[in-house]
Amino acid sequence: MRFWTLALLGAVACKSTAAGQPDPTPAPFPRVELVATPSDAAQIEAPPSSDVDAGARAAATAAAVTAPADPRAPVMVTQIERYGSKDSARIVVFVTRQAEYDVGELDATATLGPRLYVDIAGAQYAGRRNLDVGGIVQRVRTGDGEGRLRVVLDLQQKVYKRVFYLPEPPRVVIDVSRHPPRSAWQRGDGERELRRLVLDPGHGGHDPGAIGGAGLEEKDVALDVAHRAAPLIARELGIDTLLTRDGDEFVALDERVAKANAFAADLFISIHCNASESPQSHGVMSFVLDVSADATSERVAARENFTSRAAAADFSSNVRSVLDAHTARSSLRFAQLLQRSSLASVSPFYRGVQDGGVRRAGFYVLAGARMPAVLFEVSFISNPTEESRLDSDHYRQKLADGIVNAVRAYREGK
Repeated sequence: MRFWTLALLGAVACKSTAAGQPDPTPAPFPRVELVATPSDAAQIEAPPSSDVDAGARAAATAAAVTAPADPRAPVMVTQIERYGSKDSARIVVFVTRQAEYDVGELDATATLGPRLYVDIAGAQYAGRRNLDVGGIVQRVRTGDGEGRLRVVLDLQQKVYKRVFYLPEPPRVVIDVSRHPPRSAWQRGDGERELRRLVLDPGHGGHDPGAIGGAGLEEKDVALDVAHRAAPLIARELGIDTLLTRDGDEFVALDERVAKANAFAADLFISIHCNASESPQSHGVMSFVLDVSADATSERVAARENFTSRAAAADFSSNVRSVLDAHTARSSLRFAQLLQRSSLASVSPFYRGVQDGGVRRAGFYVLAGARMPAVLFEVSFISNPTEESRLDSDHYRQKLADGIVNAVRAYREGK
């Protein structure tokens, strides 16, 4: 049985027909920079490469962790990244330190459509004042006012919005969509509507993630597990499946959820390997976005966010401001199924696999997701036994099978 994949600058889509059979003849689609799906060409446009420098972003993150900005210094907007698509968009405004901001809307006029604005108190910006986006956000404009910088989004129509702050590096994230948050609704027979899914292999490129004692890198394990799960989900379950990266390239955390939102996904699964200073730590864990309940969750969130523990804790304490209650409940339910199915898949073949449970933490990669979203820590790469398992095809396949079985159970309404 054939399936096909579409690789395009860091994204891959596996397409299946309604009958569960793969479609080997994708329809034509315009060239885009980040993601394309053959079903209806849901697209997200990335900033030009000159606007997004992975090395500069990594350096800024490291600087933010090691040397917080002087709170007495002016707030400078250093960069504006934009990810636009037909139905959703994400605008990321990088600042030198945290600042207060206000959000407002302006109605359409005879010459302008509706607009959304964010006023950042005390901010200054020396970059381009007009930035084209395309899709639901036509452009981003900036203007100076009394004691603030106004960032304006020129919109095609009224939108659902969510604006929140992320530390290290400090930035204001503006998410807009034509539609409210997506939570797979249940039909009369109890099954959930689940048509599109995004698998997000963590890390990549210059970011290897955690590295085991024998040299195994998290980025390689995560990508391989995703590659094993994606065609099964497309072929066996008939669900269109997108990978946020299809090779060894860096994809920013802000960009990963932007891809899922543009794809109008019904479910988002970010795949990672856990790590600990103690080589005895082991087991499988699943995480949802919520207030951290324990130090372990904060430690994991800090590592995956590329931040300090203090920043992870600070974001976690305010994370409910970016949560939709119904979507959060669906995320928790899927995480429970993922935890159960992954253990059921690997335990018959491997002794002593510990159930790390479902935990809550403030993961950046889940923030702003407009659908149920889970971060899956497949095992501890820092544990010698589990690193050896993670380096085997069989163990990776069993983890992928666990993901597929969880998706199946979730769709069936369990």
